[in-house]
Amino acid sequence: MKKYDVLIIGASTTGCWFAQRMAANGFRTLVIEKELPDDVSRSYDIFHMGQGEMEQFGLEVPEEGDSVREFRFTGSPMISPYGEYRKYAGNLPVIGLHKHDYIMKMAEKAKKSGARILYGAKFTKLLYDEKGRVIGCEYETSEGTQQAYARIVSDCSGIPSVARTTLPDTSAVENFKLTPIDIFYVVLYYVEYLDKSINPRDLDGFFMQYKSWSAPAGEGYDAILGIGGSYSYAYSEEVFNTQFMKNVTFPEFKVKKVEKGMTPWHRSVYSFVDDGFIAMGDAACLTKPTCGEGCTSSLVQGEIAVEVISQLLKYSDFLTKEKLWSINSRYMKVQGKDFDSMRPLLMGLVSMNFDEAEYLFANDVIFSDKILGGMDDGLVIGANDVADMVKGITKGIAKKKFRAETLGKIVKGLVNMIRVGTLYDAYPETPDGFEEWKAKADKLWEEIGTLANTCDPEIKEKLGIE
Repeated sequence: MKKYDVLIIGASTTGCWFAQRMAANGFRTLVIEKELPDDVSRSYDIFHMGQGEMEQFGLEVPEEGDSVREFRFTGSPMISPYGEYRKYAGNLPVIGLHKHDYIMKMAEKAKKSGARILYGAKFTKLLYDEKGRVIGCEYETSEGTQQAYARIVSDCSGIPSVARTTLPDTSAVENFKLTPIDIFYVVLYYVEYLDKSINPRDLDGFFMQYKSWSAPAGEGYDAILGIGGSYSYAYSEEVFNTQFMKNVTFPEFKVKKVEKGMTPWHRSVYSFVDDGFIAMGDAACLTKPTCGEGCTSSLVQGEIAVEVISQLLKYSDFLTKEKLWSINSRYMKVQGKDFDSMRPLLMGLVSMNFDEAEYLFANDVIFSDKILGGMDDGLVIGANDVADMVKGITKGIAKKKFRAETLGKIVKGLVNMIRVGTLYDAYPETPDGFEEWKAKADKLWEEIGTLANTCDPEIKEKLGIE
């Protein structure tokens, strides 16, 4: 019988980071990963991480010249639907990294700290004691069925959430599976511009209405033109080809490589913990609502988890959900509230058509340097900002540049943003009262809906999406 303090399912960014931190704190740590080393995190080549976030969470920032590092750039503007207006949207440095290579580097750091990583080990089921508490898991290797026991099991398996989704319905941790409406399907076009006089960095930016962007791509390519959307890759590609490339003027280019990948686009689970168990990273839907990025954003919860679990492993025989609960309450009232309250506002903003959005960019309503420039520190919208938004949109309605119907959706988004924030402020400090809180949350999110509700109905009909 193999016994550990910490058992982690999944050896990508969150899994390797958590393994390194727990092993460095002196705990026996095992990571099981279904892929073999050469196949880990191969959906994307280049991925971006903010340098400040990397430093904050103890992630190595490779020096220039390191083969893992491809480039460094600073900030990207928010761009209007027809490309006429560019608004400042923060100026923090971003590092472009080769994802597989960087994660394998993280894995080596975890192993040097004392963690064991077992590749080619596929999770099959959780193991429970006579009280129904998680005490380990079963997994398959080339040598057959194996079992490992631990004082806490962490699901870091990403979108499949292979352990979380097997939990019983009575668990405090939700066991739902992500469906196509809960996933952000990302398509990355690595391109080369035919006009060599063009500086690709002049074209960097984010186009919120299409959920698309232009970003650095590294040696051999001029840029990544990326697009994301709900339902399927086909939906994302259709938006790219029939809307984005039609409305935004880009220099002529040739596509040299295409990559596809997925990220959760769903509110976080209500509780990350139960007896002997924690869900982390994509398995807990800890991604930014604006873009679906989760590599560093999930580590806010990770830092709390390391602190709480490390103390409990020193002094507690068994890690019950009551003892682990502060991970929930601390996270939900900070980043959980910020991320999930932003979702209904985004739904309101992307409900406007391209002409309406262009009008707002032109008149510094919502899409202004003042508001977007604060995104480095988290998007903060005060009462005066809301009043200015409504005033500016009302003028647009009078000029017939904006529909009253769209204003209603934006106001609804603002109201629901406040409702979500208020609810998360009231997150229970202990499991007592959680079921009552959860019932309120379920009702509220049923009213709000999902970001998939904002997808283009004509494209959905064309692709046969119901």
